[in-house]
Amino acid sequence: MPDDRGHYYFNHGLSCLFEMPTSDARRIVPLHLEPLEVQHERSVLSVTVFDFCEGDGGVFQELVLSVLVPPLVKPGDPLPKAGLYPFVVATSTEMGRREGIDRWKLPHLMRDIEITFTEGDGQISVAASTGGEPILDLIGTSHRFEPAELLFHTFMSDSGGNYKSDVAVRGESYSEHEFERGSLVIHPHEMTERLTSDEIAEAPFREQWMKKGLEIFAPLEAI
Repeated sequence: MPDDRGHYYFNHGLSCLFEMPTSDARRIVPLHLEPLEVQHERSVLSVTVFDFCEGDGGVFQELVLSVLVPPLVKPGDPLPKAGLYPFVVATSTEMGRREGIDRWKLPHLMRDIEITFTEGDGQISVAASTGGEPILDLIGTSHRFEPAELLFHTFMSDSGGNYKSDVAVRGESYSEHEFERGSLVIHPHEMTERLTSDEIAEAPFREQWMKKGLEIFAPLEAI
């Protein structure tokens, strides 16, 4: 049988979680979803970047801004690591953008962006911009790398309804920690205008970094 899942190989995948105002999160997520809070009135912003090197979308870089929401847990099914509602995605190529819009119904910035990855000793720095206009600067750090396979739920909405995809991410080198050594600088930009940037934590409370990995999207499921 043909495999109708999406396969995307990457050199680096970095995701950092930051406290954000729940008031922002509630304005962003659709009514059928609820923001996940880490404390009263503080929800979670996920900033994720990928350096894709092969797969269904070709070679491209991607920036995803999401709000964490509770996953859909069913008896007997694997427990997802998190539920994500991506409220804006940006890619460095038209092909990558069309893959995300047409196949996965993800909301995109409708122009190419530039993302640079700079790996140093135990850390990786990422700068995202459009035509020289900065979007954000993200720094992630490592702890101990080991093989891992993670499951996430990703939620999408459009005029046709609400959807979920199971997303598996696996790689031989994965680091996760809560040492708050990374950082985030958000610049005024079309992509970040829905965020109250001065109320978002500058240091992530969780940092996840995977090298030489594979992201697999399951077909969309109506919910």
